[in-house]
Amino acid sequence: MREISEKYFNELKRKYAEVRPASLKLHKEACRYMPGGDTRTATFFMPFPNFIKRGKGAYMYDADGFRLLDFQNNYTSLIHGHGHEGVVEAVRRQIAEGSAYTAPFEKQIRLASLLTERFPSIDLIRFTNSGTEANMHALRIARAYTGRAKIIKIEGGYHGTTDVFEASVDPNIKKAGTLDSIRVLPESRGVSANALKDVLVTPFNDIERTARVIEKNKSEVACIIIEPIMGSAGQITPDPDYLRFLRKITQDCGIVLIFDEVVTGRLTTGGAQKFYGITPDITTLGKIIGGGTPVGAFGGKRSIMEMYDPRLKQMYHSGTFNGNAVTVAAGLAAMEAYDEEAVEYVNTLGSYFRDEVEKIYVRLGLNMKISGEGSIYNILFTDKNVKNYRDVAGSHEDLNRVLYMDLLTRGVFDAERGMFCMSTAMKRSDVQWGLSVLEEALKDMRPVIEDEAPELIR
Repeated sequence: MREISEKYFNELKRKYAEVRPASLKLHKEACRYMPGGDTRTATFFMPFPNFIKRGKGAYMYDADGFRLLDFQNNYTSLIHGHGHEGVVEAVRRQIAEGSAYTAPFEKQIRLASLLTERFPSIDLIRFTNSGTEANMHALRIARAYTGRAKIIKIEGGYHGTTDVFEASVDPNIKKAGTLDSIRVLPESRGVSANALKDVLVTPFNDIERTARVIEKNKSEVACIIIEPIMGSAGQITPDPDYLRFLRKITQDCGIVLIFDEVVTGRLTTGGAQKFYGITPDITTLGKIIGGGTPVGAFGGKRSIMEMYDPRLKQMYHSGTFNGNAVTVAAGLAAMEAYDEEAVEYVNTLGSYFRDEVEKIYVRLGLNMKISGEGSIYNILFTDKNVKNYRDVAGSHEDLNRVLYMDLLTRGVFDAERGMFCMSTAMKRSDVQWGLSVLEEALKDMRPVIEDEAPELIR
């Protein structure tokens, strides 16, 4: 970060910290019991996170009394915002009757039925406690079904924190080889090098390079796992021809195609697969299907999913809180409320947000991009078209962190990487206000942008 940018960023952090004594006190206390005062790396930022007291609708309120317009929604999981009445009532009733049983119950059937009816690829489904678990089991069943071990994932793709998926999630592109020969890099210390031996990595939206990797390894590859829209990489949208290519080549080679729709499940009532008209073999879900409670699910073709039928004793999948009563009650209420009308509402808000951001760029003389689809978007400090992870990694990501802190001091809460998502709790007026704050922040940042990235100034 250059001198002007660093000075501006440091001043924002000072301004943020000096008016949040309650959060600072809580942070110091938290450091006594948790490493760094945190139990979730993605929510930590310097100088210290603001501690949230409560959320209501489209807003959160922190320990120092500041109101924040929530464009992050717990990383897209709160499709109805905070404290949705239907979800709250469903949880209240259920927890009074029991939070978890060592037995199945009727609401599991209702939520499973709703999801199998909505998602074209899902004939049968099983519940987990997180998207990470869902992807873990999707991989396991793909390996069992094909009798093969290797997997192909996309550079920049995030599928949770098991070792095999902690490959090339956010790699340093200077160390990651070329697009023709991508080096598989661990995302964290402690990731097993042996686990990564079974991982092949290809670039997003690249038919030619992906085809070469598949043809060379097809007899060993169990599955390809992909986010139809690359989420944490910057909401990178797919070329429909690329998705169609993946569907055809995996069918031709007997490879299981897995769509990780933990995030994109909100794109339509049937997720990205319905939006793009591509039906995978297995789909993983999470976030919105739990109504704000911990959840995951994986489902797919009957011929594959039946391997987890306990009557057949082929595979084992248990978990104390899989499909627990509170999660299922909350998820059922949330998904019943997320009907076609609700999808249209949040996607319309999203389109409005995208269009207005592009107008802000023009008014401020900025050569910048916004990526995404439906109700989730990412502001990118680049003037180049974005097709894969390296296009985003080559942008000025430090400026996203500056913008995040700038917006936070003004009462708008996005993600540090520049992600904004809509919820049904938002009114158009909320989004309009958020956009006005965004324009003010970018206007004030313009000298910083000119210093750090002069190519972004028209």
